[in-house]
Amino acid sequence: MTGRSSTCLAILAELKRRCHETVSGNELAAALGISRTAVWKHIRTLQSRGYQIESQRKRGYRLKAWSHSLRPEEVIPLLRTRCFGRTYEYHETIESTNDRAMDLARTGAPHGTVVVAEEQTAGRGRLRRPWVSLRGLGLYLSVILRPELPPRYGHETTLTASLALARSLRDLYGLPARIKWPNDILISGKKVAGILTEMHSDPDRIQFVVVGVGVNVLHSSMDLPSDTLYPATSLALERERLGAQPSGEEPWAWSRPHVLAGFLNTWEELDEIYMAQGLQALREDLIAVSAVIGKVVRVQVSERILEGVARDLTDRGALVLDMEGGRRETVWVGDILHLREVQQDAPEPSSS
Repeated sequence: MTGRSSTCLAILAELKRRCHETVSGNELAAALGISRTAVWKHIRTLQSRGYQIESQRKRGYRLKAWSHSLRPEEVIPLLRTRCFGRTYEYHETIESTNDRAMDLARTGAPHGTVVVAEEQTAGRGRLRRPWVSLRGLGLYLSVILRPELPPRYGHETTLTASLALARSLRDLYGLPARIKWPNDILISGKKVAGILTEMHSDPDRIQFVVVGVGVNVLHSSMDLPSDTLYPATSLALERERLGAQPSGEEPWAWSRPHVLAGFLNTWEELDEIYMAQGLQALREDLIAVSAVIGKVVRVQVSERILEGVARDLTDRGALVLDMEGGRRETVWVGDILHLREVQQDAPEPSSS
């Protein structure tokens, strides 16, 4: 962050702290060691970014309304992280945050770099399915990770990100988010978020991983696509339907910046556990919030379609299926096309 950006952020933080007061230009100038003219220029910058700041002659400045954007000055003050989001690139519009993050990673962007956009014109999910990225309604971001691991561990990053997103929605907002293995987040059986992981590696080690995340936050039912494999929903729709309340009483706690910061804070905590202890340390948590364990699932694995009862996850995050005839399959990479409850009046496949 440049010195000018950090000064602008400091002025905004003070106006937020004293949001019901008028703060004089002299106070701001003295506190930050800059001139009153410099304060005025920063105020103009904040106003251009959507902040409603009232300027009163000979009295000072008063913040009347927050911006609802994902600009760094809205997100970074909410972070408790050491790495995640500390390098933060913001775009009004971009084709794909994943493509931009891949370019940044190739030129040495550090671990934890976040690329975020208000909208994407070519957003995508797994298997290059389109991800509708309407302006100002969702979270569209990509995070660069540099785990010092062999390439065979790359898929585990998807699971840690999925767990972080599900846990943050459950803990911060009381929403019953669950993971449709390995990369989708469901609430009450409807998809609210998806994760796309792309990796660049040498034969012996991962160079970097880019994790793209899309979350439907403020979408109404009219904003959501109807031609998807799973019905779609948003945090706003589920909040209304379930009457969920965020922890704390801040009226802005449902804002996109708070959802994003909560996710990044949770993810860094889990990533540190993962890097120190491996995925087995998170296995029980993954099972606890799974949308598929104990269900009959149909999984596409390359050219094959497998159907069985999702019985377990391995310590490395692979999905264990009990098939007909007592056969057991371990699926490392696949796409779940369908899931349903086990019929209680029919015998389940036996475990081996």
